[in-house]
Amino acid sequence: MSTDREAVIWTRLGGASHRMGRLYVTDKECRFTYDDDFLELNLPGLGIVFAPEFFGKTTISRERNERFDLLPPLQSLIPPRHTENFQRNLALKCLDTKGITNLNGFDADWEILKISGHGGIGHLDLFESDDKAQRWYDDAPPHELNTISDELGFSLKEFMTWYEDDYEILIQTIGPTPSVGGAIPKLLLSIPSSGWDGRIGLPTRGKTPGVIDVVLKFEQSNRYPGIMELEALAMDIHREAGFDVPRCWPCCFKEMPALAVERFDRDANNAPVFTETLFSILASGTPVSDPYDYKYDLLAKSLDTSAVQVVSQVQEARLHLFKRFIMSLLTGNGDLHLENLSIIQLDNVRRFTPVYDPAPMRAYSQHDMLSVMPFGDYGEIPEGTSEPVSFANAISNFAKACGVNKTQQQDVVNELLTSTESYVSRVNALETVPDENKERLINRVENVRDKLSVGSAP
Repeated sequence: MSTDREAVIWTRLGGASHRMGRLYVTDKECRFTYDDDFLELNLPGLGIVFAPEFFGKTTISRERNERFDLLPPLQSLIPPRHTENFQRNLALKCLDTKGITNLNGFDADWEILKISGHGGIGHLDLFESDDKAQRWYDDAPPHELNTISDELGFSLKEFMTWYEDDYEILIQTIGPTPSVGGAIPKLLLSIPSSGWDGRIGLPTRGKTPGVIDVVLKFEQSNRYPGIMELEALAMDIHREAGFDVPRCWPCCFKEMPALAVERFDRDANNAPVFTETLFSILASGTPVSDPYDYKYDLLAKSLDTSAVQVVSQVQEARLHLFKRFIMSLLTGNGDLHLENLSIIQLDNVRRFTPVYDPAPMRAYSQHDMLSVMPFGDYGEIPEGTSEPVSFANAISNFAKACGVNKTQQQDVVNELLTSTESYVSRVNALETVPDENKERLINRVENVRDKLSVGSAP
């Protein structure tokens, strides 16, 4: 017999802790109701679709399904159920130390949420009770920055290769820090605001002068050799092309490459900023169940809906989406899916977040695809024709869906072709990427450059 579950949702939006509302999960549905006190604050709520302005005191109710046990903005707090997911393994190991073992499915998800559903990416904090929320906010230990020890470096290195004998050292040295989803092992930590200098601390829980929060990514060299060096280069290339890109610092724990990326979901006072992935936004209002199961053309159109304001400046956002897509082709990313695109709200303005996770995944055979989602009907055979849609026509089709005219399309493509001219030579100069991966990525990028150059020629 199943048991109903109950939790509370809090937030530190605005810099002070507030209870947002109460969550109930039965065997059939998930329900959430905003608190009256929270509604009076006029702060953003769970997400763009589930905003207080739409629901007020009305309970939000949604049937559970195979993909979503919780409302999508809350589901995103749970690491995916993959046996090799670093974040999930980290949380389960932490539960093991508490004697909570042999968990499966949503039973495991719920226990994970209770220990790590707060203080993570974004603005939502889930707690088992108000008492635990208050203690977590009020009893934060004094913030400390500590130099990474040899002992810690060794345990992390072993953990990255899935030899977990020294796991206890990781827990004791860092503590059960919140984590974020994804294939690349990541931890949420803090470093000096001046940048990486080898000292780390737990994520901030309040205003902490001289300290910033970062996502620290570790390289699984056995699966993705050189990926941290590649991602750092991709961040640089995007920044040089005019994109908003967070600061990042390549670093190393002994022999294990890593990349510290400044978090844009925290403001100058270390308070959370409202952010939500496009996957969460779309899944909140449509039956999409996979961050790869969508079309870029539909995504462009979804930015302008009469029911929900996803972005404040629609055409600016559509142009940004078109540029991001072309840039992903030119850098060999291929993995620009709905969870790698997010919306941020600052001063009541909603726009795309700075660039994150632009790693050139085409360097690796298991991720070598032009585009993870369809665009412009590329490769499809339109009704009444016998020829598939060409690359050039697909780019034009997608540009049209983005409200980008022919002149703008050509200007964007030419501009990005120029800004990425040095990319191939810079990839070739990387030290930790194996030659075969360099060769694969360079071949794919040069092929795209040739196609775009032809398609953009006057």
